[in-house]
Amino acid sequence: MVIATLGEVVADYRARLALAPARVAAMAGITEAQYRALELGTAWPGSAAVQAVIDVLKIPHDNRLHQRPADSPLDLYLSQILHGYDIPALIVDSEWRTVEANCYAQRLLPGSARPGWSMPRWILHSDEARERLGNWHQVAHVVTDLVRDEFAAGLDNPELHDLFRAARQHSSGSDSHHDGNSGGHLLTWRTATGPFPATACLISVPTGRPDLRQVTLIPRGTQPGHPLLNAKPSQPWNGPLLLDLLSCGICGLLLTGGGAPETYHCATGCLPPIPAGALEARVAEVVVPRAFGPDECRQLAAAQESLTADGFDMNLNVPVTGKHALHQWTRSMTDTQRRGILTSAVRSITVYGSKDGLCWEKSALRYAWRELV
Repeated sequence: MVIATLGEVVADYRARLALAPARVAAMAGITEAQYRALELGTAWPGSAAVQAVIDVLKIPHDNRLHQRPADSPLDLYLSQILHGYDIPALIVDSEWRTVEANCYAQRLLPGSARPGWSMPRWILHSDEARERLGNWHQVAHVVTDLVRDEFAAGLDNPELHDLFRAARQHSSGSDSHHDGNSGGHLLTWRTATGPFPATACLISVPTGRPDLRQVTLIPRGTQPGHPLLNAKPSQPWNGPLLLDLLSCGICGLLLTGGGAPETYHCATGCLPPIPAGALEARVAEVVVPRAFGPDECRQLAAAQESLTADGFDMNLNVPVTGKHALHQWTRSMTDTQRRGILTSAVRSITVYGSKDGLCWEKSALRYAWRELV
């Protein structure tokens, strides 16, 4: 069995001992929320908590190599991805302190290049944030909710405790009304010339590093529209649909596409050649229903109605359900539309080898999603 992350190692050894998550947490002297965060890879519960779980489950030293200690530097592959973006992006640790920022993040947020700089702390404490963010109150409320949720998960983190106290002070001292539609997920920047540009804040967990988060700021004015609602024709996509989205879970290299018949393969031979069409269909079964949930379908229907009323011709009617969207993917979507859905929903897909190293259908796929905070 190929185990890719510390969380999977922990889950495997817990299953061998037939222990419930709550039982492991109690034996390790941590909260159940801390344990679940470790196993699911949703947050870093603290090095002490991790060591306690490892000791309780008696995980052999060899499998502990899958653990990446908190504050360990970025590997070359993750660093190259970060600096390959042409938009602001930075990697932060479990305490929201900067680990590494690309040049665009440093231009937008000059302080982000300093070791220990914290974006939530900057938003909640800095006068500069109040001056630069036209919707500072809404953004601060969203940050307060985010910090409160992580604090409630019981993560053993002194910096998070301090941020929570700052967030609580902001919440009690603010007289501005806040609701779920206040727009705090978008950062509106004041400029000397105007109009104010906005960026959408996306947060994801890098593959294999549950102790880190990637914060990506996408300029709102240049965000691509949903591929099913493009009123203007876009540049047609020619090539493998998953190009630059697939990486090998063994060596970390991007998988290449091509050949006749077309396949995806690892340059170092870690994985057997994978038929492109079959892998794309398998990925679509996961990605498409997620990209077209009930809320998304309702929003797309409203957008389609507005565009139609304005005289725009739609290339394809929006789906009414995720199952309908998958049917359109198979029967009526162009490769350009399919590629647009993939790049809008997925940041990367990691392919892990099967037990025998031969049958790719049994390989595990791990998705790093693009999601709004």
